[in-house]
Amino acid sequence: MQEAAAPAGLDQQRSRLVDHFKRAYQIIVGLAITLACTRLVPDGVPSVAVFSDTSFWLFCTFFITVVPIFHGGDRSLDIKYLGAAPKGFWGQAGYVWDVYMLLITAILFVKIAQSIPVPQAPSGGGLLALAPPSRPDMFYRWMAVMLFFDAWILLADSFKSDLRGGQGLTEQVGAYVPWIVLNIAFGLVCWFAQSPPGFFASLSALAISILVFACAFARTVLDYVFGRRFMFP
Repeated sequence: MQEAAAPAGLDQQRSRLVDHFKRAYQIIVGLAITLACTRLVPDGVPSVAVFSDTSFWLFCTFFITVVPIFHGGDRSLDIKYLGAAPKGFWGQAGYVWDVYMLLITAILFVKIAQSIPVPQAPSGGGLLALAPPSRPDMFYRWMAVMLFFDAWILLADSFKSDLRGGQGLTEQVGAYVPWIVLNIAFGLVCWFAQSPPGFFASLSALAISILVFACAFARTVLDYVFGRRFMFP
């Protein structure tokens, strides 16, 4: 008769627990990306006219912004909880807090994806006919909300690091400070993009969406520049 397998060590159990919550986070983020794709191409292969629609640039903004935030959230659980078990009540409460914050962030990704307007049908005939601009206001609003929320999470996490015994504190704070600044800055760009101020009044909705994408691209590049030690073990 075979002997029963020995129970897994605490490190392995903790690793599995972290993986379970990361998997839930990954599933919701995957749902958001899938939803964004279906919003951009609801009827199959898009025409060339999609490049003249704000929906395409909003999708690009969404996609390029989600990846580093997802990457950072996923890595944060590894850095904070794989090396050592949460200590005491506050350490365990901090773990539960982090899981909820990641899931709420992922849900906000879904809301952003839902707010990508479906590309409008081109006016007139022909493959290169231009589509009337989509209304991107709700997209900008939800994107700004997500960025401000993420900045608040990073700020709160910086303060509660002491309650976890300072696990990974140097790496975290080194990445958190520029991330907070980048999120707030890009969040303000999105917030004002939904209701352009006077100096943006001359820009079309399409031009604003391209400008927002350029800001998102710059934010992602800087995200990885400042957080490369945190992101890549």
